[in-house]
Amino acid sequence: MAFALLFVFACKGEKDPPPASEKPAGEGDTAAGPAKKKSNIVKIQMAVPYGKQVACADVFTVENFSKYVGDTIGEIKDKSSSNKEASVSCSFLRGGEAPKTDQQLKKFEKENMKLGVLPGDEYCMVTAYCSMSNDDPEQFQEACKARGDSSNEQLGVFACVHMSQRGVENAYTYKVVDPETKCMLEVMGGPSVTDEALVQKCTTAALEEMAPNKLTNFK
Repeated sequence: MAFALLFVFACKGEKDPPPASEKPAGEGDTAAGPAKKKSNIVKIQMAVPYGKQVACADVFTVENFSKYVGDTIGEIKDKSSSNKEASVSCSFLRGGEAPKTDQQLKKFEKENMKLGVLPGDEYCMVTAYCSMSNDDPEQFQEACKARGDSSNEQLGVFACVHMSQRGVENAYTYKVVDPETKCMLEVMGGPSVTDEALVQKCTTAALEEMAPNKLTNFK
């Protein structure tokens, strides 16, 4: 009898495991369903989807570029079809009628020797890359220095300036990241342009015109 009583008391001292519905909070499935694992992948929204492009006419205007260049931009040629990696690529041509005689050509060469741009010639080419992540300014600046390029911060943003030899003078290419759209802008002087100030003015004009609402009509 004493052995039986001891066995009963020993059994009552052991707690039965709680049913599945009474598991402590945070263990296993919840009432709403299985616990969801958090993804470590961060999705970045690009201004323009990869493989898509927008028209130059949707983004840039001859009036704005004429204002900054200080001369008439007669035409904007869309060059996007020749650069599939770009979101938009545009050539800005000087207004006026191209010289047709040697006498006219000599006159233009004499008056425009510094810029070397005749009517109908290209002042600058603006190419925007909006289908990549350009939101790390430190990485952008480090890459610029690693290439041996110089910097220019007169535009209000960091500009990476590449200089190359063109005949007896130098040609310039500006690269900047537009703060609003995060697009990388590459601005090159035309084939006859050796004036860095002109390339800088084209860059300023391009930065002013870039806006998210202009990058919505994809093609």
